[in-house]
Amino acid sequence: MKPKLIYNRWKVSSDEIKKNQNFDALVKKVKKNSSWQWQSIGFWGTVGASTVALFFLVNLL
Repeated sequence: MKPKLIYNRWKVSSDEIKKNQNFDALVKKVKKNSSWQWQSIGFWGTVGASTVALFFLVNLL
């Protein structure tokens, strides 16, 4: 499969780049979504189910 090459890319103006450089909003978004995966109940449920399944699998062999 050949890689897709873009030959004639459009030029982005400096004003448009500056408009999208809102780093304060980016930092707030990262801080808001920075909960660790191991703190969620879904993570521990998956780990527990995998541990139980592995325990039974090892005991069958």
